[in-house]
Amino acid sequence: MPGEFELLLDTIHTLRSPGGCPWDRKQTLLDAARYLMDEAAELVESALAEDPAGVREELGDLLFMTCFCCEILGETEPVDMHRIAAEGRAKLIRRHPHVFGDTTAADTTESQRQWDAIKAQEKRDRGEDPDSDSVLKELPPATAPLHQAYRYQKDAAGVGFDWPDITGVRAKLDEELQEMDEAVAAQDPAAIEHEIGDVLFAVVNLARKLKIQPDMAMRRVNKRFRDRFHLIEAEFRNQGRPLQDATLDELEASWQRAKRTLSADPD
Repeated sequence: MPGEFELLLDTIHTLRSPGGCPWDRKQTLLDAARYLMDEAAELVESALAEDPAGVREELGDLLFMTCFCCEILGETEPVDMHRIAAEGRAKLIRRHPHVFGDTTAADTTESQRQWDAIKAQEKRDRGEDPDSDSVLKELPPATAPLHQAYRYQKDAAGVGFDWPDITGVRAKLDEELQEMDEAVAAQDPAAIEHEIGDVLFAVVNLARKLKIQPDMAMRRVNKRFRDRFHLIEAEFRNQGRPLQDATLDELEASWQRAKRTLSADPD
């Protein structure tokens, strides 16, 4: 009797088959890959909300889209999910000799070093030149800019391009803020954009030194803002007043009430 995973694969195959769903049959591999990215983002949101039921649902959606991508690829290439699972498992074992082999890794730095060395050897085996690669890992174009900055800074720090402590990072942020003020005073749009970028990059570096994931911090603050603003909208809606008619003082007072209402917020 087939298990749930095999039943999922059979269901997807039916959806893509003649007589299946017109929408599912119309999707290309690129379409499916984009939907997979959306599902991954929704999984992050559920994890941030600490919603176990939501996480289970989004994991199911993510698994579906992964299998859906494989189904589409399998229509033109000799591949299926079992082969992909086997290749993925083999890669994990190969890149973790300190777990599955006879080497050791005392900490995360050493295990990462082993991972990178094995990955470089894999490139040599494929006839590629690992030394031609930059220290900065290649990231997909769709990578969120904050996370991209974080990864670049982390990669550079791995070869010593980093301040020894937070003092230098904090001073750099002050320097970038000063340069931004100067660009604003000069009313130079191109310079303002440049300096705003430098400020954001410096803030990401500060987050990294404090062991904070900047993209996760940004997601959390976006959620806090959205929740509080929804309360402001509800307050004025209940009063029968358009939000646009409120004064700035009234909006600020409503904002403070929203913050107090959402007392679980850390600030």
